[in-house]
Amino acid sequence: MNNRDKLLATPLLIALIMTLAACGGSSSSRSAPVDDGVVDETPDETPDEAAEPVVRIVLLGDSGSGSAGAYAVGEAVAKVCAAKGCDLVLGLGDNIYESGVSSELDPQFEEKFELPFAPIDLPFYMVLGNHDNSGFFGGDGANNSNGDFQVDYHYRDALHPEQPRQTSRWKMPARYYRFTQGGDASAPLVELFGVDSNQIAGGFPDSDENYSYNNYGLVQAQWLKAAMASSKAKWKIAFAHHPYLSNGSHGNAGNYDGIPGFIAPVLAGSRYKSFLEETLCDKADFFFAGHDHDLQWLLPVASCGKTGFIVSGAASKTRSLENRDDNAVYYEKGDSYGFVWVEIKGDKMVGEVYQVDPDDAALGLGSLSAPEPAFRREQSQQAAVGLPETDGFTNPLDGGSDFDINDQEGNLDPVQSQFADGFASLAGAIPEENLAGLVAAVGESGNALLEVVDSLLSGLQGAATEQNPELALAGGERASQALLYALQSLQDAIPDAGSEGLPAPFDQLAAALEQFTGETGSDDDPASADLRGLTDPLNRLAANIQGIVDSIEEEGGSVPVVGGSLSLLSELLFDVTRVIDATGNVSTSEVGQVVVSTNDDLLANLLLKVIPIEEFAPAEVSDAIGLGPKFISAALLAVVREVTYDLDTLLLPSLLQGLGTLPLSALEGLFGSLAGGLEGIGG
Repeated sequence: MNNRDKLLATPLLIALIMTLAACGGSSSSRSAPVDDGVVDETPDETPDEAAEPVVRIVLLGDSGSGSAGAYAVGEAVAKVCAAKGCDLVLGLGDNIYESGVSSELDPQFEEKFELPFAPIDLPFYMVLGNHDNSGFFGGDGANNSNGDFQVDYHYRDALHPEQPRQTSRWKMPARYYRFTQGGDASAPLVELFGVDSNQIAGGFPDSDENYSYNNYGLVQAQWLKAAMASSKAKWKIAFAHHPYLSNGSHGNAGNYDGIPGFIAPVLAGSRYKSFLEETLCDKADFFFAGHDHDLQWLLPVASCGKTGFIVSGAASKTRSLENRDDNAVYYEKGDSYGFVWVEIKGDKMVGEVYQVDPDDAALGLGSLSAPEPAFRREQSQQAAVGLPETDGFTNPLDGGSDFDINDQEGNLDPVQSQFADGFASLAGAIPEENLAGLVAAVGESGNALLEVVDSLLSGLQGAATEQNPELALAGGERASQALLYALQSLQDAIPDAGSEGLPAPFDQLAAALEQFTGETGSDDDPASADLRGLTDPLNRLAANIQGIVDSIEEEGGSVPVVGGSLSLLSELLFDVTRVIDATGNVSTSEVGQVVVSTNDDLLANLLLKVIPIEEFAPAEVSDAIGLGPKFISAALLAVVREVTYDLDTLLLPSLLQGLGTLPLSALEGLFGSLAGGLEGIGG
């Protein structure tokens, strides 16, 4: 137990924490990040009832370098606030470069916060950035527990009364939290929601289970949705480090750093995009962020409803604008220090962008007594456009997907093409609508399962031949998307409740999928590998599907054909699970051999299982396929022979030669991303 834990271990404080348990993020650096931190930061003073409430906010992002630019920004903010008035500062992450702090007593708090921004006598409400959560190198965002020290700095005076803070300006009562400003408790003018974006938007998996998708990501999403829904404020504003939209070098969520979301959805920020669209889009009036070291005021976009966007990440570093995603803007400026000043009054919001020049006697403000903004905009509060509710983050199996299984070339493309064509013809010849839909879904699902293996193969081959472990990581990310797509395709084919259902025994499929989504990510054994939490439920799902098939009795019509299709799908699930499980539990030198051998088994099983489908099929179905009962099997036989030859003679040598020189740790991200992308799949 650390000092802060001991301090909190009094009955009074424990009771207080229990009272606050419904609304916030972690507030202890050594405790699990549970929903325990709503802190009421509403000022104690009572506003003048005769005056209309007004709130003035300064936006400072990426402020923690201690550079000459940071000192100049600190002075410039003080001048603007003296002239125009300010109530608070929002610190938009990357508060301490390059790798965060090592404790709440770290002298970097003084060097990179207290001193550069000493002229600003205001509360700074902070959120964490990727640099604040560094693990292996600065900015990787792979060690979220490191960010907890910045939460502890908020409590340092109580934790270490013998070494108090220089000032009490730093406000981070929890990793994510909410507070109101202006008006009164029953009708605040503004409520602000501090969001911890790093665990969701960070591209590198965190080995700490406290920061897994289930234990942290879902909890924060549920908190934020409930907080937005319960807010009584006229204006709702969210702030975080990572942006939703940006024309800077990082770009938009879902395409961060130019990485296509279908290749590496976590690295690209696709998961974070879904998080924002589910929790705050069309609910928050504005979303403030940093991350890109520039100044931008962007127009709302259809995918996020009424929500407006400001990026203010130039408080201590600068960077050129790249117009990576070419979003429409009211204003944008790169290669300049600066900040944004916002005033909210009634249903109006005024925003002013200030550029700062450390080498100019007037700090780039034109006049120190009457600062001149580089850009000013006034707008009225916008009504929600009425976006439909989505649960694409909390329940990705039910969420929409733009994943394209045909978008990337691989060794198994000929098999996938033949597989897809055959199942499309098979489904088209089945007269019963629901059964035809199920067979079509089995075709989509099976094709996606083949893509799982193809993605793993391509990623490993690239890592080996090019000595680039990031290609293995990208393969794992794409494999996780393919597996999600496979399961979603099957679920989408199950009729909604109240509609004409599937005949027995296929009506048991919904229960089998429900059991799978309930099991995934629920393993409580901390010593177990992440992959086991995925592969065990997959194996049980495959067994349950095969059990449904086994219960088919002597039936005519389309039922045996559909049963044969599901039997093939079950076999593919078993084989894909073997590939995932085997490659995640062998040494680097053996991984190539394991992948190739299990892939050979998959192709052989695929061939054997296609033949029974056609033998069961009535004549009209077989004729609809094109060339008779042996067409698919004969064509697949030729393709399988070619693919197997390529794997054995071309792929395996390069895998064994290249992977043998890579450290095993270099490939851990491949399997971690595969498991991590499917954590909590059922919400």
